[in-house]
Amino acid sequence: MKTIRVIYRGHLIPLTGVAEESLEAEDVEGVLRNIRGRHGREAEKTARAMLIALNGESILLLRRYKTALNDGDTLSFFPLCAGG
Repeated sequence: MKTIRVIYRGHLIPLTGVAEESLEAEDVEGVLRNIRGRHGREAEKTARAMLIALNGESILLLRRYKTALNDGDTLSFFPLCAGG
């Protein structure tokens, strides 16, 4: 397993009780399962609805939930917003 830094923003902070933590996983899907195990289904559901960035790059530009992780990576969860 790879140890990564996970940064939460927005609604995830009150759901997880932390703004940042270290988790072990092989890919982004593993992080989401880990979030569910530690913080519950609502936290995982909220995390899946957010913009997820690996080392500053959206996972949508990579392999999405199958994106592999390396030791020391940073996975960040950002709330989606829109406006004009």
